[in-house]
Amino acid sequence: MNHLKTISATILLTAAVAGNAEQISGRQLLAFCDGSEGVESKHFCDGYISAAIETHATWSLWDRLEPVFCFPEGDKFDHAFGAVMLYLQAHPDQLDYEASSLVLNSLNKAFPCESLE
Repeated sequence: MNHLKTISATILLTAAVAGNAEQISGRQLLAFCDGSEGVESKHFCDGYISAAIETHATWSLWDRLEPVFCFPEGDKFDHAFGAVMLYLQAHPDQLDYEASSLVLNSLNKAFPCESLE
């Protein structure tokens, strides 16, 4: 039941931000993710990172994009959240860039895909 509340909160927050149609910065995402803005912002952070992962997976599946990251076995979200947080904290000079680019870049650095050749 808690998962349903989390999903509902994430959808509502994502819809509210999507209505604004502006990209958020890495600085804004870090503020959402660190939990200092409350539970709702943490849910937004989780949803934002999950959306980036799922969008990447969809575009890769449709052969529109070569995979730029590949997760190890286990819970991909736990891997992703930790990598994104570490990257944002370690690169304060990049926090004014768009959050979506920073999420993908952090996952690429943390989980590069092995060459099949």
